[in-house]
Amino acid sequence: MHLDPTLRAAIRRGAVVAATLLLLGVAGVTQPAVELVAPSRVRVGDTVEIALRIRNDDSKPIDLELSGRPVGFDIVIMAADGREVWRRLRDSVVGAALMLLTLEPGEARDFTVRWAQVDFAGKAVAPGRYTLQGILPMGTRRRTTAPHDLVIDP
Repeated sequence: MHLDPTLRAAIRRGAVVAATLLLLGVAGVTQPAVELVAPSRVRVGDTVEIALRIRNDDSKPIDLELSGRPVGFDIVIMAADGREVWRRLRDSVVGAALMLLTLEPGEARDFTVRWAQVDFAGKAVAPGRYTLQGILPMGTRRRTTAPHDLVIDP
């Protein structure tokens, strides 16, 4: 995270207020943009390429602490009725290690997964409308993307 030098010095001195502000994501801490990149329509049976993208839209570098090695990002896919049909990290354990990543101004990083249009049981999902959402754990907090609609055509 790119911090104001005064705030960084206060944190080094153990200032509780400064540390609290840091954990809350305020006090001059720049947050990256987080978005889900995926097609809006696919045909039944197509493998769906999904990326969780983090991007630095600021004019200064951003230092990030991302949970897990590899990064423990999650993708959730829900049916039109809101029922969760697939999740990248279902029944997975994300390691406690942190990955430190610096994003320069304008730089983006994608974390990708391929979904084979199957549910938790490994059965093909039906054609229809689905909602995708990405979750990126960052240190003590997590960022969630806006929902993304996906239509699977017959």
